[in-house]
Amino acid sequence: MAKYQFSEDAIKDINEICDYLAKNNPRSASNLFDAIRQKCKLFANFPKMGKSYSQIRPSLRGFLVKDYIIFYYPHEGGIVILRIFSDYRNLDKLFSEDSNV
Repeated sequence: MAKYQFSEDAIKDINEICDYLAKNNPRSASNLFDAIRQKCKLFANFPKMGKSYSQIRPSLRGFLVKDYIIFYYPHEGGIVILRIFSDYRNLDKLFSEDSNV
C-alpha cells in the first residue's frame, strides 16, 4: 500500500487552517482534516491523478479538498505533501515567495 507524508510546512499549514476553522466551527475543522487524509490516501495510490502544476514547479501536482489545494510531489511508494493553500490565493505569488516548495 502506498503512503503519504506531510512536510513540516504542510503540517504547519494544516494546523493553522484547522485552528482558524475550529474557532467558529470545530466540526468543520475536523471534517476538513478527515477529508484531506482520505484524499491523500487515494492520491498516494494514484500519484499521477492530481492536476499538474509543472508551470509553477517541475513535477509539482495538486488536488482540491473543499477550498484548499494540496500540493504534492509523487515519489516512489506514494506522495509527499508539500503545502496546503486556499485556492483563493495567488499561487504564482505564493510560490515565488516560498523557497520551501
